[in-house]
Amino acid sequence: MSAGTRPGWAKGLRREQRIAGCKPVTVLGQDVQGNPFSMNTFTVEISASGARLKGLPPVAKDTILLMEFDQERAPYRVVWVGEPGSPFEGHIGLECVEADQAIFGIQKPTGTFYDEYKRVEAQLQRSEDRYKLLFEHSLGLICTHDLQGVLLSVNPAAARALGYESYSAPGRNLADFLAPSARHQFQQYLERVRERGQDSGSMLVVARNRTKHVWLYRNLLVCERGSPPYVVGYATDITEQKKVEHQLQTALKELQRALSEVRTLKGLLPICAWCKRIRTEDGEWTQLESYITAHSDANFSHGVCPDCICRF
Repeated sequence: MSAGTRPGWAKGLRREQRIAGCKPVTVLGQDVQGNPFSMNTFTVEISASGARLKGLPPVAKDTILLMEFDQERAPYRVVWVGEPGSPFEGHIGLECVEADQAIFGIQKPTGTFYDEYKRVEAQLQRSEDRYKLLFEHSLGLICTHDLQGVLLSVNPAAARALGYESYSAPGRNLADFLAPSARHQFQQYLERVRERGQDSGSMLVVARNRTKHVWLYRNLLVCERGSPPYVVGYATDITEQKKVEHQLQTALKELQRALSEVRTLKGLLPICAWCKRIRTEDGEWTQLESYITAHSDANFSHGVCPDCICRF
């Protein structure tokens, strides 16, 4: 069979109307080695008395398989097997052994299967639209990259937040967007993802206008059959949060310093009973005014009280 040629299951089935789509079925039988199996899979195409499906162990032509669908079951004969190397490799065509026992029984395009197929198709389209909206408008970074760090996709909103267009990011390495002081840690990040299958933490990135941003990320390694592994990443910009935290830490240190000075003034102060000088922590004696001025925000204004005026 040449590439792209539509498979013919049997002469009788070629005249039947066939509908493309997936229908959940359970198939029981024996593979080419004679080993029994029971497997859940989906049809690719159905007709009134046949079906085409994939995902089963290798089976031989003319093998009888028992197929179950919607609490009905019937024996089906393998009448066609997709050739290795063709687009239909792994596909098989089935014909019901007894036509009146066929479990699908479609008669026209508006039948039950057609309606369900359209419903599933519409549901998948809605899911795809929701994901597209999330990907394109999320202010967080949503990206994919390979195991060398080369970006495969970046959502537009995050790219614009850093001063770039989303189309210019794929093909560049994620390390190019990191601050120079943080790039030496990138290989360690890739190694952790390979070993653990995920990684989380913070990264320092530089926007096109040279401003720095702190991104909190959580990334996951994805391995799909028949495709190279890749990493799905999501990050949130916490730059403003970090600034507020720094301001709070600075204010707390200032408050602690002020409270420490206040406690010093409230403690037991050694004072000379004659000259009224204060003994400091270093053992030196200093004027009362100098000590209070150095350990508080108070200042002195000198004058003469009425009692002292009378002495002169």
